[in-house]
Amino acid sequence: MSVLEAITDQQLEQIGKIMKDKIGKDLKQFKKPFLGRRITARMRSVGVVDGSEYAKILASDATEPTLLFKSFSINVTEFYRDLFVWQLISSKIIPEITKKRTALKVWSAGCASGEEPYSLAILLREALGQRSKFSVIATDISAEAIARAKKGQYLTQNIKNLTPDLVSKYLISNGNDSYTVNDSIKETVTFEQGDILSYPVDKADLITCRNVLIYYDKPAQELVFKRFHKSLVSDGYLVIGQDETMMGVESSKLFSCAFARERIYKNTTPEVRQQ
Repeated sequence: MSVLEAITDQQLEQIGKIMKDKIGKDLKQFKKPFLGRRITARMRSVGVVDGSEYAKILASDATEPTLLFKSFSINVTEFYRDLFVWQLISSKIIPEITKKRTALKVWSAGCASGEEPYSLAILLREALGQRSKFSVIATDISAEAIARAKKGQYLTQNIKNLTPDLVSKYLISNGNDSYTVNDSIKETVTFEQGDILSYPVDKADLITCRNVLIYYDKPAQELVFKRFHKSLVSDGYLVIGQDETMMGVESSKLFSCAFARERIYKNTTPEVRQQ
């Protein structure tokens, strides 16, 4: 039985209404298979096998809606994930941006447990030097993920893509197969809980949103890409995940493909704002 066979469309609609009423979260932006997997995982956790029974728990338990929504945060990541993407950002994108600006603003949207925004901070510090001016804004819908990210503590497996030199420069060994990001990097990253569609960010030079959009349906992706278009400077860059694409999305016309293999796009159409 598939996850969606355990939850009917009617039950999914009921669960969505409860989530909207209880905590103001709209589940319609997510793809049904993704919702099915997350909901059935929570059903197993609370010991029910029927979608209607889970809906009753969702409606009566004050904490369950928040726990379900927390499970939507994607927390599987590592430093410099897909190393070739980071190498290109360092060699092509950052030099291009710094031709026009001396202080950079970067948004890591859907930052999970923090590996990506810290990777961005390390990359920028290496590319621009110790006196460089930049800020990294990192957001995620999960307060739990943000709390972990702020601590900046990671296992050896999470930092396997970093060279020994980078590890010694920017992380502190805890002596138990774990490391903590040092303060020189932490102070450049601001972590905030927030949804991609509603968190206010503007005039970003670079946005990374990797391996998040695959869980959104096409209408939601349209809204996200339009939001990124508005949040970027007119010639800013957007980096999405290796399993993601702008194909079939109307708002793709707001961007040009800068580097196809790396899934890097350039914001090429100036946003017309209401006066």
